[in-house]
Amino acid sequence: MDWFEAAKQDYIPGVFGYKQIAKKYGLSPKTVESRFLRAKKKNVLFEDRRPEPTQEDIFEAYEIFKRLDKKLNELDTKQTKARMKIPDDKPCGIAFWGDWHIGARGVNYTQFDEDKQKILETDGLYFIGMGDYKDNQNALIHANGVTEQIATPGIQDLIVKAIMQEVGHKAIALVRGCHDDWDKKLGDKDFVSTLCSEDVADCVNLWHGGGITIKLGSVDYKIRARHKYKYESSLNTTNSQRNLLNNFGPCDVIALAHKHFPDHQELDRMGQKVIYLRSGTYKVYDEFGQKIGGYVGQHGVPMIVIYPSKKKIVPFRELDDGITFLRAVRE
Repeated sequence: MDWFEAAKQDYIPGVFGYKQIAKKYGLSPKTVESRFLRAKKKNVLFEDRRPEPTQEDIFEAYEIFKRLDKKLNELDTKQTKARMKIPDDKPCGIAFWGDWHIGARGVNYTQFDEDKQKILETDGLYFIGMGDYKDNQNALIHANGVTEQIATPGIQDLIVKAIMQEVGHKAIALVRGCHDDWDKKLGDKDFVSTLCSEDVADCVNLWHGGGITIKLGSVDYKIRARHKYKYESSLNTTNSQRNLLNNFGPCDVIALAHKHFPDHQELDRMGQKVIYLRSGTYKVYDEFGQKIGGYVGQHGVPMIVIYPSKKKIVPFRELDDGITFLRAVRE
């Protein structure tokens, strides 16, 4: 029986009140008082008060939520694993191209245009976008960064989209960088999803990063790419790559970006050869880098060459060296 039904029999104003009832039934005086006052209100007739939902109503809404979640997942293009096949019987190149920072001051736009043209003109060369395609500064994120832009984020969107439409046939996947992620943080906008769509780059939307298996000829190559990862170290510049491998398992190449300097290391891990890469940047000068240590961004588009008939990866720290080699082995 509800405690209130018994308490009504106990209640004697001025003699056995709310405090005594609360003590008897192990309740707070406020709870007891509120329950008695609600009972008094029962004399009020509500003519159009909406009824409380039934259990049936609640579970019907729950089933709708489940169907909506399933449908939203079907509409989502983001993924963390992808397989693809390159239809070629010659060695192919994969460039790791990121930190464009289009729209910012201090960007080496001449170098960017040169690299873009080289990628476009090199047969058998593809790229994975490593994030931060636009600078995308916002006063709610970095107030001072806004004054270091030469174009608003909206204009940056137009430029980056046009560039991706031009080079999209070379893209196999794009990852989202931290500057790109500010759109999602501030307004639930996923610009990288737009860049990956069929009418732009028409490639895999690798979200914040993930694993890609590329089949060339009869050989599978496993690449794990992210814009950035935890465990960064100023003493061991490939510490993040090492931990990414430890946490997600064996692969052939671990590629990161974000730090604005290129890096390259080859070693044996987990019973196989592993290549650690980091792409550089075109934003060679900015206030933040100078403030924290006088750092200047370093250009670098690392690249690998893979073979179709045997498991072989030849890495290059510089794009020009990789392209020279790729053209030679494809002849």
